[in-house]
Amino acid sequence: MKKFITAIFVATVFGTSASAQEMTGAQMFRQNWTSAETASDGLGPIFNEASCHACHWFGGGARVRVRPDGEVAGAGVLLRHTFVDGTGDPHYGVQLQNKAVDGVEPEGVADLTALQVGDGLTRFLASVRFASGPGRTAGITMSLRAAPALDSTALVARVSPAAIIKGADSQDKNNDGISGRVHLLQVPGERPRIGRFNWKATAARVEDQVANALWFDMGLTSPAHPAPQGECTSRQHDCLEASGNQAPDLTVDFDNDRIATLSDHVRSLAVSPKIQEQPQSFTDAMCSSCHTPYMETSDGGSVALFSNLLLHNMGDGLTSYGGEGSASPTEWRTTPLVGFRGQLPDHRLLHDGRAANIDEAIRWHGGEAQASRDAYIALSGPEKLKLTSFVLALMSSMPVPSQGD
Repeated sequence: MKKFITAIFVATVFGTSASAQEMTGAQMFRQNWTSAETASDGLGPIFNEASCHACHWFGGGARVRVRPDGEVAGAGVLLRHTFVDGTGDPHYGVQLQNKAVDGVEPEGVADLTALQVGDGLTRFLASVRFASGPGRTAGITMSLRAAPALDSTALVARVSPAAIIKGADSQDKNNDGISGRVHLLQVPGERPRIGRFNWKATAARVEDQVANALWFDMGLTSPAHPAPQGECTSRQHDCLEASGNQAPDLTVDFDNDRIATLSDHVRSLAVSPKIQEQPQSFTDAMCSSCHTPYMETSDGGSVALFSNLLLHNMGDGLTSYGGEGSASPTEWRTTPLVGFRGQLPDHRLLHDGRAANIDEAIRWHGGEAQASRDAYIALSGPEKLKLTSFVLALMSSMPVPSQGD
């Protein structure tokens, strides 16, 4: 049976090949993983992209374009198909993998279309062309995810757990209409961890998020996800046969040391942001109620983050349909605003990339953020511009990493 492994360095970036053991975190990030018959680690059997860089270009997030005919094209947009409780499709698992190694059929392809829903807002619709097997299971819902930017990862990692807990008000005891809560992640045999990464705060550490992405997006194994068949289910027989083993491998693609090296590179993308003076309109629109400017760090300092890292009910307009962990379909982690993604082309906003600009993203806010949205709508044109310009400056407050970093 085939053993899927790493093969060749990206010569156009690095010029020469090197062994996996010699690879730095930056090289791992840009490496195009491939399959071959002999070696130590590898891609697949089913996957979405062959490198971290493909979804997180320069460390940013998904790149999305809406063509004049409404067709949505880009890289780094994934489709989840789950029941309301967050469990995956019995045949296709949690995530649709649209690519596969030789000898294995991909699960299918999602066709995305932009739908105008009034007031200048756009929603993305997805239809799936399954390559083989049954269609979607009854009761399964679909939800898009745009790969998030990694620009603020190191800052998020530095925040003290106590600072996250301190900002929570799950019962809205202060009666401000905002009831952010901590996403506690259950870990077998351990105390619950505080989620802080990803759209729904579903990872507590950078290493957890990296291991999840390697496995779901590329089929690369680690101690956290040792199954060599990746996310293929027991019903996907060609995928299981190609993996050569339905039990966890003795040797994983990424051991803990390599996970740490890649995680260190992700953390290296962030630098201290340059913060401009906050306009009064940011306060008047109550943006800082959730986008907290500064958070305390574990070493007693503080970081400019413009997030409280809590889950908030954002209303039916931003529902994801399926839950993740204890996060409900309408709950989302407050996205940090600082970073460099504001300088990257084709970067769109919100969890599925539907918003082309900051104004659209604000006008999609609902639920706990409805009052803030309404306050923004009530601002004068010049005050709206001051607010959106400030947010864009926050999103552009770090230098974009160079290709050689």
